[in-house]
Amino acid sequence: MSNFKKWLKAVFSEEFRTNSFSLKFPNTELFSESPWFPPALFIIYRLVVTSCCVIFTVESVYNTPSYLWLVQFDNWSISTVCLYFVLTTLLLIYYTTKTWRDNNIEKTKLDEPRAEKGCVDDEQGENESELLWAASEGGEEEDCEDKLPCYHKIVWLLQTIAANSILVVTFCYVLLEEQLNALVLSVYLSFSVFMIADAIFSFAPIRLLHVVYSYVFTLAYVFVVVGYYFVVVDSQMPGMPRFVNRIQGPFSSVMVSLILILGQPLFQMLYFTIHKLNCLAYFKYYGY
Repeated sequence: MSNFKKWLKAVFSEEFRTNSFSLKFPNTELFSESPWFPPALFIIYRLVVTSCCVIFTVESVYNTPSYLWLVQFDNWSISTVCLYFVLTTLLLIYYTTKTWRDNNIEKTKLDEPRAEKGCVDDEQGENESELLWAASEGGEEEDCEDKLPCYHKIVWLLQTIAANSILVVTFCYVLLEEQLNALVLSVYLSFSVFMIADAIFSFAPIRLLHVVYSYVFTLAYVFVVVGYYFVVVDSQMPGMPRFVNRIQGPFSSVMVSLILILGQPLFQMLYFTIHKLNCLAYFKYYGY
């Protein structure tokens, strides 16, 4: 129990630092690995989820075939989830095929010195030791080279925004919608389950302070809605966005404010906890 407390203290001390706002991470492989699935099975799973996301996103476009699609917060969220799974699935396929190709090349090098192989094994061990993402005593993470390409940073950013925004949409719909539509609710719940399951099945890191990017995403939507209102206020207004129409009266206003302001950090904490427990379970199960 004492070791768990030390680990927990190290994790949170590492999280609440200024560099935790950044999109820097030394290990790119963690964005395309699963601790529980072999690569081939993980690719199949991701392809199925991505296909569902694409179908639901296209369906949302057909349901609102005009510029009004752009002012619906649920469409923003669904599209972000879809884009995240498309990009992360392509990343997974790329790294898996690259790994298989590299392994085949290594098998042909029978004359490779054993000492060199030992160095490769040591490097792999160091990469695996980074999975807990806990603070090092000497502050080595600050000196680590930022090896994360721009593509990975975009995927990481989309992961945070999509994971939080879809829960915001789901909670607001369940709590504020007067007449729940079973099909719409199933779509929101499916996307929420997809993001939570992704936190369980993948090793992509999750940082608590990245919730600020979700706030920026929400604020951007507020600016779009305000701009939309002032642009069409003098013309025939076809209707306000669904998300805005659900805000009627003090109760709904308070609920939306709580979900947007206090709910998103709690959602981020949920994903963060899942990720850390996932890493801890992996280390306890495999012993490294």
